[in-house]
Amino acid sequence: SAPLVPFRTTASTTVAAMSDSTDLTTLSIKELKELIRSSGLSFEDCIDKADLRSRAAEAQERLEASAPKGGGGGGGGGGGSSAAGGMARASKTFGGYDALVIGPPSVLDGSEAAELAVIVLHGLGATKEDFADLPRMLGGEQALAGRRLVYVLPQAPPSPLLGAAWWQINVAAFLAISTASPDSMAKMIREEPVGLSQCREKLQKLCAEVRAFAGGGSALPSRRLLLAGFSQGAMTAMDTALHMPPTEPPAGVVFLSGAPIVVEQWSARLQALKQAGEALPVLVTHGMADGTLPFACSGWVRDLLTANGADVKYVTHPGGHDLGGASVVRSLVSFVAARLADRA
Repeated sequence: SAPLVPFRTTASTTVAAMSDSTDLTTLSIKELKELIRSSGLSFEDCIDKADLRSRAAEAQERLEASAPKGGGGGGGGGGGSSAAGGMARASKTFGGYDALVIGPPSVLDGSEAAELAVIVLHGLGATKEDFADLPRMLGGEQALAGRRLVYVLPQAPPSPLLGAAWWQINVAAFLAISTASPDSMAKMIREEPVGLSQCREKLQKLCAEVRAFAGGGSALPSRRLLLAGFSQGAMTAMDTALHMPPTEPPAGVVFLSGAPIVVEQWSARLQALKQAGEALPVLVTHGMADGTLPFACSGWVRDLLTANGADVKYVTHPGGHDLGGASVVRSLVSFVAARLADRA
């Protein structure tokens, strides 16, 4: 199971266990950074461990302020439970995928439509819980406070050796991408991976079912559906978005630490959007120290998208194969707010 770790997001689930009573002196540097990052703060200006502890104390205060003040057990079997910031959690099934749904109670019970539905696809070997903190992180920012956003976090099916995967990925090839020959590279980013077409079909069904669920009694327009993903999830989110009908494009795509696949298919789909008068909004982010998917991968994606008419915002951070710090959170907030502003 060695390939599991490299493609997993380090948006660590251990952060959830760090309460306001956690003794910061017992935490490692890595744990301090995870705690700081989970609150949306940055540690880029912290020089030593003392600085990190000081910033972590601020993070604890921020997390405590946004935490629910009472009640709430774990929901299951389609039931709901309380979450931070007036949000509710529920377990649902969309397109055959088990999913965690987080959003305003009025949207989850169908009495109101969401202003935006955000589908977030986790990375290879990860779980739907990896980005369960994202609604709190983004919802705590003024630009998104009080907006009716519903987040849908599906779980990829189990895969031999890989833990969980949206489709079969050649881990060794991606890990060696920075040293691959031009011929090997060209082949890898053009060949369709095993299982991608089946995943694509299921995720199109998932998108349709999410739109029906979040529409408050009618289907949510496609332009109020945002697709996001990390690593393999980013590649999958982009592929899903591009295979929606050109006349019904999504609100946009958030592409976190991913790489290009099926580039000829993507180019053709982007050109179809362009001919329909559409420029797909995309936020691409990547860590410059990524040792799993080389930093150059996101540049290739940016260039492919831009050359074919997409509206791309490209954000880098000094981290590795992870979400990044406060600068990335700010970019996410800005991108989502823009989608709310231009939704039809």
